[in-house]
This record gives sequence, C-alpha cells and structure tokens, in this order.
Amino acid sequence: MPFKPPPRDLSNVRCVKRTKDKNGEEKIELQVLFDPEDPKWDLNEEIITDLKEIFLMFDTDQDGVLTIEQVHQAMRVMGHRRSEEDVLNQVKEVSDDSKNNSLEFNEFLKMVALDIKSDPAKNKNELLDAFRHFDKDEDGKLSVEELREVMISMGEGPLLEKEFNSFIKCFNADSDGLLDYEGFCSKVCQN
Repeated sequence: MPFKPPPRDLSNVRCVKRTKDKNGEEKIELQVLFDPEDPKWDLNEEIITDLKEIFLMFDTDQDGVLTIEQVHQAMRVMGHRRSEEDVLNQVKEVSDDSKNNSLEFNEFLKMVALDIKSDPAKNKNELLDAFRHFDKDEDGKLSVEELREVMISMGEGPLLEKEFNSFIKCFNADSDGLLDYEGFCSKVCQN
C-alpha cells in the first residue's frame, strides 16, 4: 500500500493521549480541550461520551483527526442527512485545517454542538426517522442486527465489528437485549 500523508499537520493535534495498558497494548484517549458546558456548546458528559464513540468509529487510523469524507459518514450515521457542501461549510466553521478541511476531535465536538443548537428538533427527527425505517414492530427499539442494518445503510464503507461493538455501548439495552434508539436520539440531540 502506498504511503498516504496525514490529512493535516499532526503535531498540532493535542487531543490524543496515547498510553500502554498492562499488556503493552497501546490505548488511545481523546481529551476535551475546551469548556464543553459553555452555553455556546452546551455539551454534557453523556453526549461527549457518545460522540467520542462515533468519532472513534470513523477515526480508523486513530490519529485524532477525521477527513472530510469521514466527517460526512459520521454525520450520516448520526442521522444528519446533509449535502457534501453543507458538511464542508460546517467543517470550515470550526476547523483550523483550511487546506484539507479535516477535524480533530474537539473541532468535531464543536461542529456537532453548533449543529444541534441550530435546530435540535430537526436533527432529532432526522435521526429518529432513520432508525424507525428499520424498527419493524415500531416500539422504539432495535435488535443488534437491525442496528447493524442501520449502520450499513447510513455508512459509506464497510462496518468493522470492533467499531460496531463500540458504538452499541452508546445505547441502553432492555432485558431482551433490544437497543433503545429513542433514548439514544434524545441524548445525542438534546432539546
């Protein structure tokens, strides 16, 4: 595979903390480097945790940066149906990378926060509609396999099992193992 240069100067990406666990495996921790509770952003810990899972699902090289294509895929997975031009404009609003229009984790959080604040009810309804399409018994819950169908239909590329299992943790499951997508939508798209 030919060498592909990183989408931006990674020396400026300070949100990634790399450590090793007791087995010597490298662990990646994404750090929030701004005040997420500031009224401009209005993000709580629960939303940040969910957005972190989504970010990591698309940050396949684990450098703390998403390309514009990965941002577009992440927005689709969150139910935000936007044109490439709209996503590019949102990225430009918060990104320090004007050359490649990539987003590091903190910029991603800010972009989503601004998007949620622009019209939270619209974003929540878009996401609910995406999930409802696969909710055959219309109970606000999906099986793991139904969620997998949602993810495959909304994403642009293959869905890695590790990424999918990580994303499932964002959902509350009932005693039957069904995932509560309505609760997830309420968390991610707070009104």
